[in-house]
Amino acid sequence: MRKENLLQEIKELEQQMIADRRFLHQHPELSHQEYQTTRFVKERLAQFGLQPEPLETDTGVSVLIRGGKPGKTICIRHDMDALPIQEETGLPFQSEVDGVSHACGHDIHTAIALYCGKILNERKEELAGNVRIVFQPAEETGQGAREMMEAGFKKLSPANDIVVGLHTHPETPVGMISLREGPMEAGADYLRILIRGKGCHGAHPYQGVDPILTAAFLMTELQSVITRVNPAVKPAILTFGSIHGGKACNVIPDQVELLGTLRVFHPECRETNLQAIRRITEQVCASMGAEGIIELRGGMPPVYNDREVTEGIVKAAGEILGEESVRLLEFPSPGSDDFAVFLEGTKGTQFFLGTGGESEETRIGVHSGRNVFEEKSMAVGTAVLVQYVLDTLKDC
Repeated sequence: MRKENLLQEIKELEQQMIADRRFLHQHPELSHQEYQTTRFVKERLAQFGLQPEPLETDTGVSVLIRGGKPGKTICIRHDMDALPIQEETGLPFQSEVDGVSHACGHDIHTAIALYCGKILNERKEELAGNVRIVFQPAEETGQGAREMMEAGFKKLSPANDIVVGLHTHPETPVGMISLREGPMEAGADYLRILIRGKGCHGAHPYQGVDPILTAAFLMTELQSVITRVNPAVKPAILTFGSIHGGKACNVIPDQVELLGTLRVFHPECRETNLQAIRRITEQVCASMGAEGIIELRGGMPPVYNDREVTEGIVKAAGEILGEESVRLLEFPSPGSDDFAVFLEGTKGTQFFLGTGGESEETRIGVHSGRNVFEEKSMAVGTAVLVQYVLDTLKDC
């Protein structure tokens, strides 16, 4: 298929893609609650002649496009859940659900995946291999990918040989993609630390064990894991975003809860850092007369982009959009994505899709209720993914 013909076809589909995206944008659903989104995706896929693969899950969809000749199976994976964030864009199609919005651009991801399915299904006889399109729920919790695996995804046949996908990126100009080979995004472990002390009256702290004071010491000491345990040439980040304990100004509570994340780019650093966090937590708390208990609440490995697949994405983008459309990143992103779970045992690449436009509102950043995602990006993302599949599964 000639590239100018593909671009023309995508251009003709662009308004339909925008309409679908706006419907999804107006009706966002939180992780594990993507029931309407799942129905919408299945209905649209049925119109495109695609039927879901068997999965034991109420949310999430996977479809397989069998090519005209045998070959590899390429999986295009995108997520579809929203965030508990109030939208403040003032757009005419902004979220109709109070306190919930697609502030991470997963509605754009979903629309792109749908139209990749449509275009590739219409050209399946040209493919020497298969394409699997995955609409994954609950990415924002870090649990959705593993839950899909447990719901039967790992047993689907044929197995994936390559996994590719994208994520909206306000820092990259619209019309461009950005990516790098090797570490692309950090892995993340979600931590819960419970500090158990002994509550008492605030006027008599010597009669109890203060978990709030212990937490203050602990949070300071834990940062030494990053500066003294983790190798300086292999970055890691330890962040605590929640601390809860007590309800009154003059009462020392029985316990304090800390919630945080450990992010690493190199898998070999993960367990070393976690061991240090456990050791410091237990010993610092014990030194204060308290008890420190650590609980791991899931997480994901780093996103590691395969060299060959990355080169293929760069080539496809250059072919269909021009070489100037690709920005090679010097450093990985400290953000995380459970796209990484799909890469376990399978090579692949995730790239950033530029959504930053001329207006400042398009460059605020993801996870903000004020960011506006540039819709022109959808044709770009669709073109790159479809071109990559056509290049990789061409009949030589």
